[in-house]
Amino acid sequence: MPLSAAVPGSNTASCNVNVDNQPAPVPQDNKTVISADDSSTQGNKFILDGHVIIRDQDQTIQADRVTYDQASGDAELQGNINLQHKALSIKAEQGHANTKDKTAKFSELEYELINYSAQGEAATAELHKNQTATLRDITYTTCSKPDPDWKIKADMVKLDQNNETASAENVLLRFKGVPLFYFPRFSFPTGDKRKSGFLIPSFGESSSAGTEIDIPWYWNIAPNRDATFNLRYMSDRGAQLGTEYRHLHGNNALSKVRLEYLNDDILKDDRNLISAQHNGRYFKHWKVHADLNRVSDQQYFDDLDQGFNLSSVTHLPRVVELRRDNQYGFVLARAHEFQSINSANTYQRLPQLMLDLTSSSHNDHIYYSLNSELTRFDHRNRLTSGSRLDILPGIEYNLSTPGYFLRPKLMFRHTSYRLTDQPMTQANSFSRNIPIASLDAGLIFERPVSFSGRAHTWTLEPRLYYLYAEFEDQDQLPVFDTTLPDFRLQDLFRHNRFTGPDRQSDANQVALAVNSRMIDGQTGNEWLRLGIGQVFYFEDRRVNLPGQSLASNSTSDFVGELEARLNERKRFRISGLWDTDNNQANRGIVSYQYRKDTKHHFGINYRYQRDQIEQTDVVGRWKLSSRWHALGKWAYSLRDKQTIDSLIGLEYETCCWSIQLAGRRHLDTNGIGMENALYIQLNFKGLSSVGKNIDDLLDDSKLGYISRSTVQ
Repeated sequence: MPLSAAVPGSNTASCNVNVDNQPAPVPQDNKTVISADDSSTQGNKFILDGHVIIRDQDQTIQADRVTYDQASGDAELQGNINLQHKALSIKAEQGHANTKDKTAKFSELEYELINYSAQGEAATAELHKNQTATLRDITYTTCSKPDPDWKIKADMVKLDQNNETASAENVLLRFKGVPLFYFPRFSFPTGDKRKSGFLIPSFGESSSAGTEIDIPWYWNIAPNRDATFNLRYMSDRGAQLGTEYRHLHGNNALSKVRLEYLNDDILKDDRNLISAQHNGRYFKHWKVHADLNRVSDQQYFDDLDQGFNLSSVTHLPRVVELRRDNQYGFVLARAHEFQSINSANTYQRLPQLMLDLTSSSHNDHIYYSLNSELTRFDHRNRLTSGSRLDILPGIEYNLSTPGYFLRPKLMFRHTSYRLTDQPMTQANSFSRNIPIASLDAGLIFERPVSFSGRAHTWTLEPRLYYLYAEFEDQDQLPVFDTTLPDFRLQDLFRHNRFTGPDRQSDANQVALAVNSRMIDGQTGNEWLRLGIGQVFYFEDRRVNLPGQSLASNSTSDFVGELEARLNERKRFRISGLWDTDNNQANRGIVSYQYRKDTKHHFGINYRYQRDQIEQTDVVGRWKLSSRWHALGKWAYSLRDKQTIDSLIGLEYETCCWSIQLAGRRHLDTNGIGMENALYIQLNFKGLSSVGKNIDDLLDDSKLGYISRSTVQ
């Protein structure tokens, strides 16, 4: 939920509101300036006729006739009255104002909120000297006259510009002449300040929950604390209660707590979610991070997820971290476990201590480093557990110039284990000591080029990385948190082809790569980046993970990446791995993005992983006409010949309101069943929105890739 309630004007309207007179220039010396076609005096009173204008620092008053008392500041106004008061414009036939105490009263008036492109009518309006105003029998809309599509009518509205709040009585919202909502009392902020009260409800329809209505209530507890309470009714499952509490601790820390509870009518059981997060910085160098989560059952997000992406969650983290940073690196203490959701249990780190340091250079060339950790691993299934100590000191000589670099490095890895729950025939302690040497060298060539009439710099950057690591048999060591990562261009220059310390790869190899970039000479932006590379092995790799075969090929997959900004609107990316021994692709990603503006954008993506994933997706929004927009996405598994996620919708937009209607069908986390949902959102520009925020579904980053072989 947002930190603030619905704010009038937060959705920009594009209607042409009838603002005939913009605020006139005002004096800079706190004097009141009066002008008119004709004038006369009666004691202290001035009688002004014809095109009367009275200006001071805060407001401008225009009228056909004004009787002005210089001593008291009172002014009686008649005919074509126009008051410009900051962002408020008022038109009336009769009125009274005082230029000294900044008060005014008008009858049968029309008003315009210039900053919000909003307008309305009122029987009376009183502007008080304490920056407050009272309007009676008032209407409000951001639509054009004379027949607005939507309009709010209230018996009375009180505005407080000091507190940036407003309150109204007997409020009725009509859309196309049909009453939609009635509130006996309604309050809302008129600026950025938060205010307690009900937020606009949302509606939806899904196959897992039925018809839904969500009614949120926002509580502005204090400037640094707030809470949102939700009553969510689902026709198939019942009423769910939820709350989110947030606490800002000065400028250093933020805490969040989220709770949900439902007595499910379908499962006949209680279901709940508990989530707490805290991030803070203390005593300048210390950071605290906590992320604790729990759900009552594994199908919770499939059945009850109110977001659009949580149904793909496989592990809920529970982590508490204490970290201290300094100029050389950091020290970290962590307790980390997971709740598994539709997947196998994983090892828990209870606790983990890490030390990562790099010294400042010695003689501008020599650097010392130390990466170490001590971790205790536990598993709920009583698999092999225990402690692991890993220490990796290193020394590097760095010789760098604008045209080349040379970085030889020596490291020594020591790893030891103290294990429990081992089979009777196996030892409970192991250790491993492996020296590692590497040489990283590269050249940087540059030449000026002209492209599209602009000066650019074209670079050619060949790079060589030699790695040697002594072989040691590690088959007896457990595997707690170590995997083989997806192979990418930057992985050519790693000292370990595994992600964790349970395995240190043996190596006698050299990686050759070439990068080339085109850089805009004025902005420094990269318009093109191309990288290709490959590893050449002088010896077979003998260290591997359990269940995987040893690699004996003399070269790695050929890896390539290309990223191009074709222009300000178009971006293209392609990356992949090519198996040179079998002449086939192992992995590939192709992506094309086009973005003209918020109303014209789309993306096309393709992802391939041999024998596991082959998926495509298209997502975007396109303006069909001045008022109609199409929006949609489609994610399809070519391997499984099945749609993973699809959405199609239409949006109708006017200058002051819009409506979105979309239907969605997507695969559940089991990879078997399909979920259906219907979303509708009605947006009153300058007021608020009713319904689900469908635009969140069009975020490319929320299109996940699902492999049926991994979720079944």
